[in-house]
Amino acid sequence: MSRGYDSDERDSDRDQAPGSQRPAERPPLAQSRTGGSSDTSRSNQQQRTRGKDAERFPDTRANGRTEIRALGRRYDLSLRERGTLREIGRFRTIATDDLLKHRYSGMASAMRNEIARLQQQGLLQRRSISVGKNRNTLVIVALTKEGASLARQDEQLPENQAVYAGFVKPAEVPHDAGIYQMYQAEAREIEAKGGRIRRVVLDYELKKQVYSKLARERDSGALEYARRQQEIADQQGLPIVDGKIALPDLRIEYETPEGDLDHVDLELATEHYHRGHMDVKVRAGFKMYGFVSTSRGRRAQWEGRELSATVLSL
Repeated sequence: MSRGYDSDERDSDRDQAPGSQRPAERPPLAQSRTGGSSDTSRSNQQQRTRGKDAERFPDTRANGRTEIRALGRRYDLSLRERGTLREIGRFRTIATDDLLKHRYSGMASAMRNEIARLQQQGLLQRRSISVGKNRNTLVIVALTKEGASLARQDEQLPENQAVYAGFVKPAEVPHDAGIYQMYQAEAREIEAKGGRIRRVVLDYELKKQVYSKLARERDSGALEYARRQQEIADQQGLPIVDGKIALPDLRIEYETPEGDLDHVDLELATEHYHRGHMDVKVRAGFKMYGFVSTSRGRRAQWEGRELSATVLSL
């Protein structure tokens, strides 16, 4: 579920997730003819190097390992390890089972060796937690602050892509790890239609963009606050439902086969959703996904089905 949605919008700016990147605010993308959005010119800030004390990664297609000098250190990274840093940083938390399936094509020894090398270089952290009533073990990975700083130097990462470090609260881990599974299901559909993924936006970033602006209006009168709320929602392409700006768990921005920019907003429903919360998300127009139960309890297997309003009302 989107953290902070049910809180008072006037106070929620103080609930910024720790360890996340705070990307500079930028003008919204202009709407395209197909209802998506087209690129605007990048700001001067985006044109600057991301780290003053670091060299950007070389944009090399050569196979093998590369020595990177950055952050006052030297790092020995393969192209795949660099890609793993980017992938984990975009989603903050990924279960190793999902990383094995989607990033390493089932090559367990390769994944173990590369995760170990990234850990040894202080770029990655690994944690095992117990989840669900059966206390099943879920192994997850996240970047360290150093790993996130290094990933932001990579030329293969879009300039406006947020990169995250550190783990979320233990209670949020199963849901947040599932967002990566939801992304993979939707990305396959987008790419099957000829689209190309440009950027992913987690609710952390959307929340910051929305609530930091609303916080400035907390002393405004009711009419002015409502006007600014609608203006901010329109800028971010988000709906207002029951007087609040609705936030999805994940936004995927992609390029259509025609060259336009579009996006899809996704919500990952869990067993903790009450009917009212679910109804709000459906009315917001988010594409709803859900898990199916397996013998492994809360370590559920992604079914890849979209949940409709009809299903949710059962």
